[in-house]
Amino acid sequence: MQPMRISKVNNRSKDEKGAILIVVLWVILAISVLAVSFSASIRTEVDAARNMVEQKQCFYLARAGIEYAVYEILASQSAFAGAQQALEQDPASTSAVLTGSLSLVLGGGKAEVELLEESGKINLNFAPDHLIFNLLIMVGVPEAEADVITDSIGDWKDPDDFARAYGAESEYYMSLDPPYYPRNGPFAVPEELLMVQGVTPLIFYGKKGLSDTGEPVEYYGLQKYFTTFSSGRESRINIKSAPIPVLAAIPGLDYATAIMIDEIRSEMPIQNASDISLMIPGISSEALSLLSVEKSKVFTINSIGRLSHSEVVSRIRSVIRVDGTGQKGYAVLYWNEANMEL
Repeated sequence: MQPMRISKVNNRSKDEKGAILIVVLWVILAISVLAVSFSASIRTEVDAARNMVEQKQCFYLARAGIEYAVYEILASQSAFAGAQQALEQDPASTSAVLTGSLSLVLGGGKAEVELLEESGKINLNFAPDHLIFNLLIMVGVPEAEADVITDSIGDWKDPDDFARAYGAESEYYMSLDPPYYPRNGPFAVPEELLMVQGVTPLIFYGKKGLSDTGEPVEYYGLQKYFTTFSSGRESRINIKSAPIPVLAAIPGLDYATAIMIDEIRSEMPIQNASDISLMIPGISSEALSLLSVEKSKVFTINSIGRLSHSEVVSRIRSVIRVDGTGQKGYAVLYWNEANMEL
């Protein structure tokens, strides 16, 4: 009988050891799961912190791009530049219109800057309806949608509450969620177009894509062609800096003529809008009356800050008026740190 008691004790001991082993394994599994979860959480926090740091770095790169562009604009329009131009007796030696692209390399990143002259755009508050309609067609908006947007722009800025054929007034906007009233006055900023019937973020901001032949192209992008910052005296379109779709939208011109004008101005300075009619016969007096070569005082600066080792970017869009007054010699009319690109 004694050996059997020893056997029972041994079996019970083995069962207890087996149970303890299972418990230990479960504890190890639980700790492993917690460790993996904790590791993933820490990694997420580290990535978030790194992204925040990189976002800040990109932001200040974009800010540096804005400041660099302002410096270049002021330098191009300084008294010294004018004196140098007069000394060389060459009107083209210092361009009166500073537009195009700039690049500023700093440390491990850079700022890519685009300069646009506001007098080369169509002023929403002064442009006739047919000019707005033509521009919409030129950037690829279907005709039916262009009718809606054109009439809605007119209704947005006129003081009455009577909707045009394809437009919209308070009744339409108050039926939206959330509801709001149309301005019934001049546009304050181009972004206000996003509140107008028919204007989608895609149409306003534009998008990049490829043509049938594989070439990079841009679609829509009304923010590049409309302005509210040029004055009444600057409501005519500057032939030196107007984008091709803007030139093509002018009555009496077309896309082929706009391409020819762009080629001419890239090769030689244009001193007078009428000079174009000598080089391109057939341009109407109506088209010439809408063109100017006046030196601009208002510029849009689009700056993108990016790091060489990261996909994080920061975009800033600013509009400045260079008037020579005040300590800085310029004034900021608009500032947007959340500018989009689709």
